[in-house]
Amino acid sequence: MRRFAALALVISFVAAACGGSTTGGTTSDLSAQAPGKDVKPAAKITWWHAMTGVNGDALNKIVDGFNKSQSNIKVEAVFQGTYDDLLSKLNTALSSNAAPALVQVYDIGQAYMRDSSAVVPMQAFIDRDKFDTSDFEPAVINYYKYQDQLQSMPFNASSAILLYNKDAFRAAGLDPEKPPLTFSEVTDAAKKLTKKDASGQTTQYGFGPSIYGWLFEQLMATSGAPYADNGNGRDNRATKVVYNSAAGKAILDWWKAGVDGGYFLNPGIDNAGATNAFNAGKTAMYIESSASLRGSINATAGKFQVGTGLYPRPDSKPTTGGNIIGGASLYIMKSRPAEEQEAAWEFVKYAMSPAVQAQWQSDTGYYPIVKKAYDEGPSKDWSTKYPQFLTAINEIRNSPQNRSTNGAVLGVMPQARARTQKMIESVFLGQATTQAALDAAVADMNDQIDKYNKANK
Repeated sequence: MRRFAALALVISFVAAACGGSTTGGTTSDLSAQAPGKDVKPAAKITWWHAMTGVNGDALNKIVDGFNKSQSNIKVEAVFQGTYDDLLSKLNTALSSNAAPALVQVYDIGQAYMRDSSAVVPMQAFIDRDKFDTSDFEPAVINYYKYQDQLQSMPFNASSAILLYNKDAFRAAGLDPEKPPLTFSEVTDAAKKLTKKDASGQTTQYGFGPSIYGWLFEQLMATSGAPYADNGNGRDNRATKVVYNSAAGKAILDWWKAGVDGGYFLNPGIDNAGATNAFNAGKTAMYIESSASLRGSINATAGKFQVGTGLYPRPDSKPTTGGNIIGGASLYIMKSRPAEEQEAAWEFVKYAMSPAVQAQWQSDTGYYPIVKKAYDEGPSKDWSTKYPQFLTAINEIRNSPQNRSTNGAVLGVMPQARARTQKMIESVFLGQATTQAALDAAVADMNDQIDKYNKANK
C-alpha cells in the first residue's frame, strides 16, 4: 500500500482534459458501451502495468500462460514504472490516442479513471455476457464499484491486519493465540509489552503503526464511520470529507495517548520504519497491509513467530464496522478499437480464473479475487505454509458490506492521504489538539475537493 501520488496534480485535474462527467452511467448505458458480441478479438493488445520484482515476474507468468492457452490473442505486458508514472504516461497517451487496451491502476486512481470517461466500465462486459461474479469476494469487487456498477476488474488485492510478535506476548504473560481487537485491548497489551533497560531507555514498544493515511481510513471503516459524504463518494461524487467526527477524534485521541504514554512507537510518516521496527523486535505489534505479511514472516524467521489479528476497532465493536481492501485493478480503454477491447476482456476473464488466481496468490501473497481459487493446489499450499494469511481472508469476509467498509473514492485521494498524515503528525508534535487538527485537515481537503469538482464538471 506504500504508493500514493507524487503526481497529485496529474491525478486531480487531468480528468478535465479528458471530458469527465459527474455521474456514473446506468446499467443500460454501460451495456451499450461494450462491443457487440460478434466482434472478433484483436490479434494483439498491450497491457500497461506497475509491478516489479517477484510481482512483476508473477504478472508476466499470467501473460505467458494466457498467450500459450490459445492462438488468437497475444498480450504484451509493458512495465511503466510506478503507479504514478503510469498515470502520467496514460494521460499523455490519451491526448495522442496512443493508450494501451488494458491498464493497471492503483486503488486511489478510481475517481480519475471514472471521471476521465476514457474507460469502458467492466459492468458493460459483465452485463453483455452475463458473466458470473457470484464467486468473487464481495469486499473486493464492491471496492471498485460506483453507483453499484463495476468500473474496473480487481487484480492485486490486500487488506490491513494486525501483526504481532507471539514470543513477546508469551514473555509478557499474554496469550499468544488471542491478539487484541479493540482500542483499549491494544493499549492494555502495548503497556505490558513495552520494555525498558536499566537506564530507562525503551528497548521494545508495545505498538508501532506508521503515520499513514490508508491506516487512518481503515480505522474509520472499522469504526463504521464515513470518510466522505454521498456514500463515501460511491452514490454520487463526494463534495466533502467528514472524518472530523466523533469517530475521527476517538481514533486520534487513542493514538496520541499511546505515543505520549511511551508505549506506542511513532516511526514517522509513511515509511518502512514501522515494518523495520517490528521485524527487528523494536515493536511487538503494528498494523499493515497483508501484502507485507510474507516479508515479515521471512525476515523474522529464527527470531520470533509472527501472529496475525483483526484490525483494531473501537471498544463498542460497531456492527457496521469492517475493513477496506486495497491494491489495484484493470481498466479497458475506450479509445482502442472494439477488437482490442474484446481481446482485453478475454484476457481479464482468464486472469480471474481460479487456477490463475491461486497461482497469483502463491507467487505474490496477494489474495485471490475468486473464492474457488482456494480449492486449487497452489493456494492450498500457500495457506499451509502461511496460515497467518487466513486472518486477512476471514477479516474481509466477515466485514459487513456498506459504504463505510467499501472505502472512500475521491478525485483528490492522494492529497487527502498526504494531508491526513500531516494532520496526525501535528497532533503528535503537540502543534494542535485532535479536534483542531481534524477540522483544519477537513477544511483544506474540502477546498481541494471543490476545485476538483469544478474542474471536472
